[in-house]
Amino acid sequence: MKQLFLLLAVLVFMACDSNKTDAPEVIFITYDETAELAEQQNHENNRMQFKTIQSKYLDMNAVFAPFNEALASFSEKEYYNMEPFLIEKDIPFIQEAVKNRILSYEKIVLFYLYRIRKYESNPETALNAIIALNPNILEEARAKDRNPNKPYNLNETLYGLPVLLKDNINTAGMPTTAGAVALQSNVNTDDAQLVKNLKASGALILGKLNLSEWAYYFCDGCPLGYSAIGGQ
Repeated sequence: MKQLFLLLAVLVFMACDSNKTDAPEVIFITYDETAELAEQQNHENNRMQFKTIQSKYLDMNAVFAPFNEALASFSEKEYYNMEPFLIEKDIPFIQEAVKNRILSYEKIVLFYLYRIRKYESNPETALNAIIALNPNILEEARAKDRNPNKPYNLNETLYGLPVLLKDNINTAGMPTTAGAVALQSNVNTDDAQLVKNLKASGALILGKLNLSEWAYYFCDGCPLGYSAIGGQ
């Protein structure tokens, strides 16, 4: 009987531990936008009198799920240490930092993933700027770091650097929605020529940006910057 009790206790512990591990990490939480919407109704421009701000379709926790493990080991201190080498710096400066092993392409990608999550998960700073992220971006960055055949003119290229695209630019392996719910599952597209050119130069496609739905061909007088997928 004692052995049976111990076995049951172990099984219960394992089940609890498993549930804790499998539980999705929740960082992006829907906030109460009632007061903000009420304030906007007094705006002199009808297009700024929003009916909604947050997306009712996009789950940013799911968007970030592929990166939770990697971001868990990327600290706030590391983020601030990297800021002087990335924020408002030009391509030659960043590439020189990579050549001197101050940065790596993987760390650059992690920096921007961390930065997006940091600001977009806070209602006070969120811009609803991101619609999708490339789930394979970290593997692609590591491959750039390992590649011994980097361009001879590295400082003049986008090689290994993350780029965000407006979400009406077809990108293989990622949805291209133009912000419209009707295109939410539009994933069977080839790369647009622009994307082919970026990839040919070695750039990494980090993700897709929000936009005025249908690139503002949705309706006359719609709020600028609003899409059903991405929010305002």
